Amino acid sequence: MTNPLYKELMEKIEKKIRDEYQPNQKLPSERELVKMYGISRSTVRLALNDLEERGIIYRLHGKGTFVSPVFIDQPNLGNMYSFSSQMSTEGRHPTTKNISLKLEVPKKEIAQQLNLSEGEKAYELRRLRLSEGEPFMYSRTYLPINIFPDLKMSDLNQDTLYGVMKKKYRQISVLAFEDVQAVNLGQEKAELLHVKTGAASLKINRKTINDKNVPIEFTQTLARGDKFVYRSKQYN
Repeated sequence: MTNPLYKELMEKIEKKIRDEYQPNQKLPSERELVKMYGISRSTVRLALNDLEERGIIYRLHGKGTFVSPVFIDQPNLGNMYSFSSQMSTEGRHPTTKNISLKLEVPKKEIAQQLNLSEGEKAYELRRLRLSEGEPFMYSRTYLPINIFPDLKMSDLNQDTLYGVMKKKYRQISVLAFEDVQAVNLGQEKAELLHVKTGAASLKINRKTINDKNVPIEFTQTLARGDKFVYRSKQYN
């Protein structure tokens, strides 16, 4: 089976980045890439979306597309995994439903993960990850207010979480630490994920680090054991 055209383009751009570009260097615009490769703008956009999702490039609104700061020095970052990528590979359409966003003083164990001082606040974002409208994951994400001031639900409803991190706050995720364990779902979480109480689930804790080695996110996820295949890489 041949690769889709945008996948071929993605591989060409990635190779060019490795061979010719420096961290934070600006890439050609979508229009310039269309002329360079003689393909449609939609194909270019799909390729860039995939590269951004994998952490190889980042975009700044009104300024352009750039090479991620540590991609060239740490090529393993190109292997970062995402829920969206898995669903796309399986031919499914991933979506996110944001449930709530509130500012609070997190529990001690969460504050420690984010290097927060006693009493320091963080946003708690609750959301569902779905595929073809079917819930696969429920997560609670904690984001320090000192790094993400004035975060709004409207921001998250207009872009992905990592998109908001990059475009509004100039925060780029470069490394994640995870631990995983099998658990059985209680009634509330089982209802959210449309499964029976007690159903098997994966509990995934993840701490994300930026390019300055500062924790910027801690997420606790419950993933349906009958739907989600865990891989030991980052997902977003």
